Amino acid sequence: MDDLGTLTRGERNMTRSGTIAARAVVHCGLGLALITLLGCGGSGTATKADLPAPIVTVAPPVERMVTRYEFATGRIEPHEQVEIRARVSGYLQAIRFQPGRDVKKDDVLFEIDPEPFKADLARAKANLATAEADLATSEADLVKSQSRESTTKITYDREEAGFKKGITAESIRDVAKGMYDEAVAVVKASKAKIKQGNAKIEEANANVRNAELNLAYCTIKAPISGKVGDRLITEGNLVAGGVGTTTLLTTIVAEDKMDVAFDVDENTLEQIQQAVRDGKIKLPTKGEIPAEAGVAVHGTNYPLKGSISFSDNRVDAKTGTVRMKARFENPEPKVGERILAAGMFARIRVPIGEPVKSMLVPDSAFGSDQGIRNLYLVGPENKAVRLDANTGALEGLSLIHI
Repeated sequence: MDDLGTLTRGERNMTRSGTIAARAVVHCGLGLALITLLGCGGSGTATKADLPAPIVTVAPPVERMVTRYEFATGRIEPHEQVEIRARVSGYLQAIRFQPGRDVKKDDVLFEIDPEPFKADLARAKANLATAEADLATSEADLVKSQSRESTTKITYDREEAGFKKGITAESIRDVAKGMYDEAVAVVKASKAKIKQGNAKIEEANANVRNAELNLAYCTIKAPISGKVGDRLITEGNLVAGGVGTTTLLTTIVAEDKMDVAFDVDENTLEQIQQAVRDGKIKLPTKGEIPAEAGVAVHGTNYPLKGSISFSDNRVDAKTGTVRMKARFENPEPKVGERILAAGMFARIRVPIGEPVKSMLVPDSAFGSDQGIRNLYLVGPENKAVRLDANTGALEGLSLIHI
């Protein structure tokens, strides 16, 4: 970009020809005020020619490489947060953590009275033992019934052969057949009993497993690492667990990384996406756009470096905005707390393109006339010449590039 790209063509030519020194008037307002007062003087004893020209302070513009940004504000959210609730009901026996401290995954947080669940486990194991014994009895009965089936089959086959030869009476053959059919039925019943016994064992095993889980759930552990919140219930209270209306015990927030959730309008979103397509935004990882953030302690600076890790799949038709999230590392310092905390207000900016050379002038040097920004440059004979200017975004605390 031309250093004087926002000035008029004639003004650029005059500047380039060297007839105007490239210095911006910072405090020209004082001189203008003096001129106005002289013009309105009521004494009439002095004229403009009698007064010396006012002396004003001037400052040279600054050339600097400037990056264009899109700005937004948002709130900090943890990338992981968990509500700690009981999975079984019972009386809270112990609390094993200090509120507001860091906890590691699988650290014990709460203990519920385990005695009722120990009794349930013992009962389930007893039922399993009974089912296993019943199955053993059924298997023994099957062996006996199969032996009887084999014996009656031999007798029936012999009597049937004798009947066909006319040696054995039909009534004797029929009795042998009846005994064999009865033995076959007993074998089928024994097999069915064994199948039922196996099902009971599976059910008993499931009951034992459920009882073991319930007993294990009496010890409530941290599912993630992070900072634990306040205890929301004290020892001795009845805790409601299971599914549905359960007792909230505390919360854990993972703080090693934090997300800044913010909304951008459609135009900003399109500009960011176009900059990515044009290659002006370099993606460190596919789908992750670089972002910078700052909180109140940082003033107007943006020292935190991260990337946009989430963009919603639709624009809100009511607000014309889309929700985005940028993720930032939040390391633990040697002394004190981490910089970012859930719920904090944060400022965020997204660089659009590579830095370009720009001219910067102190913001205090600009005046305004009917909404048009202007400033004064030192012209020929050291006189201030007013120039209208198109200004860009603020850069730092007091400079604005034009």
